[in-house]
Amino acid sequence: MKKKIAWVTDSTAHITEELQQHPDVYVVPMSIIFGEDIYEDGLTVTPDNLYTKISEYPELPTTSQPPIGKFVTLYEELQEKYEQVIMIHVSSLISGTYAGSRQAAEMVGIKYHAIDSKAMSYAMTYMLQDGLQLQEEGKTVEEIVTYIEGMISALENYILLGNLKQMYKGGRMNGVQFFLGTMLNIKPIITIKEGVFQMFDKVRTEKRAVQRLMDQFASAYEKVAINRLAILHGNRLQDAQKWKEMLVEKYPSLAIDICPISSTIGVHAGEGTLAVLWFNK
Repeated sequence: MKKKIAWVTDSTAHITEELQQHPDVYVVPMSIIFGEDIYEDGLTVTPDNLYTKISEYPELPTTSQPPIGKFVTLYEELQEKYEQVIMIHVSSLISGTYAGSRQAAEMVGIKYHAIDSKAMSYAMTYMLQDGLQLQEEGKTVEEIVTYIEGMISALENYILLGNLKQMYKGGRMNGVQFFLGTMLNIKPIITIKEGVFQMFDKVRTEKRAVQRLMDQFASAYEKVAINRLAILHGNRLQDAQKWKEMLVEKYPSLAIDICPISSTIGVHAGEGTLAVLWFNK
């Protein structure tokens, strides 16, 4: 007898230990390319050793979506074990992963529901966690998918980039933004909105940037009941913990997760990145 739902995502999501151990969750890794050497995000390169590799290598690495063949192989295996697949992927406007995953599912002929998260990282983690919880509660696949899709528009996220050069060379930032950040010493605050990177604000110091983000959360918290928040970092655990301490002091009932950004995201955002996200619902 086939199991009901297989959950598929990519390595831009933060895969918690619980998700790693879940028998129905499958993660397809992105590729990180240093010259002629290709690494698999989360498998042969991790956030712990990524930045060391970057510092040792003369050129910045590049990233690539998973080959469609990896998705085909996975869906052929899942077709034998599951009735259908729910796939949650990084924004389709940032990566071709979502399109490749759908194309592979069509080729195999497996029944699927594709969700374009229009986000990345812990936003996708929360979507997976909530979906699995709803499944445990006995919700139908249609109810689960509808709920997760409703989360997309409720996401609020802000990113303090650690390395503007990497974001610019990776094609995620235009020349004007790069000039402002490097030549004028302005700290740009980036957000992912409608699935693409957008400039949210520009401030002079990181201290002011942090206060800006705290103010944003305070404003959101006054309007809706927010019960969880994620702080993401590129090799800045101590600073992420300081952010958590500031938030816990003011919002003691708030559940706060801290995690490193994935290696794929780290290639573009750079070491030193700090970000925060939550859902306004």
